[in-house]
Amino acid sequence: MVLNVPGWRGRIEAEGGESPVEERIARGRRGPSRPMPSFRKFLEEEIKTDRGPFTFEGREALRQAVDHLGEILRLGLPGRTVSVLKGTQIGMTTVAVGLALYAVHVHLLNVGYFLPDQEFANRFGDTRIRPAIWNPRLSDAMRDGRYKGASSKGLKEFPGGDGSRFLYILGLRDIGNAISLPLDLLIRDEVDDLPPENLAWSNDRLDASKVALTFNLAMGRTPGGGIQAMYEDGDCSVWLVPCIACGGEWALEENWPDVFSGEGEPYLACPRCGARRARSAGRWSPRREAALEGHRSWRIPQLAVGAIHLGRIGAKWRAARRPSERAKFRCSVLALPDAGKSQPIDLALLALLRDAGGYSMEPIPS
Repeated sequence: MVLNVPGWRGRIEAEGGESPVEERIARGRRGPSRPMPSFRKFLEEEIKTDRGPFTFEGREALRQAVDHLGEILRLGLPGRTVSVLKGTQIGMTTVAVGLALYAVHVHLLNVGYFLPDQEFANRFGDTRIRPAIWNPRLSDAMRDGRYKGASSKGLKEFPGGDGSRFLYILGLRDIGNAISLPLDLLIRDEVDDLPPENLAWSNDRLDASKVALTFNLAMGRTPGGGIQAMYEDGDCSVWLVPCIACGGEWALEENWPDVFSGEGEPYLACPRCGARRARSAGRWSPRREAALEGHRSWRIPQLAVGAIHLGRIGAKWRAARRPSERAKFRCSVLALPDAGKSQPIDLALLALLRDAGGYSMEPIPS
């Protein structure tokens, strides 16, 4: 079979006959020689949403993370990690799907996209992977594959004249999915719901790769753990929006609800002087050096994404009266993990209990 694909894709010849999967993987790792688009261009031209082609209009805050991921692949920077602590429905999962397809189809890499369980992964593959492909030629280049030790349901193969590349869409609750696959790019979605032990095992899948890129993303629900811990291992970038009137600069999520004006048509206001501010007119600012070398991290709340209507955000805030509802709002809208009343036991809580009741309570030595 021959695929004639115009432009940067060049001419891709699908290999005929059968060969061992390991041999096809090895040949699939050879670097591509054809001209390649940027990751941003690939997203805009090849990936679609339920409203049409993917666009950065209203999602300007996503551009820096997208460009950073693209540069890692373009330059072949080894052993990098990217973590995104996010609000819901901001478009980052679409970016992750696009990254998986971009890496396997353009850069000829083997990609693992891990989700909490296999049922979730099967549904994700059916509803998010193939429907995300705008160009049918790219969809036609993908076929179901098989690999020993892993579920075949979530395995997509991209045959080519220089070997096959594989995209695995798998649940991480199955230990076989965590330990049997050789990967170049590891995408871990819904991090707070992934089994911690298998999450650690999945890191080993990158050991034989020259790229070894890890991309973590999730709405955080566990203060100090899960995706927030990964975010804090990075450089902790926040979206700062300036106020021209008074010269202030603000992280929107950290100043809620003072930045919100719900009178008439809702808008974001400077918490100091009340001047109206544009959500898209911000900049990314790292809060510190990365705790782990080569680790960039972003916190992207709904407030930074103009595609999400402020009126809906305000309505959810007004409806959230109970502490559990406020905690959910902080997680899903502000990208500030909040476990509500289910807070973890830490040294501060032990001290409060000890002082209140005269108990002898100490943490178990590690």
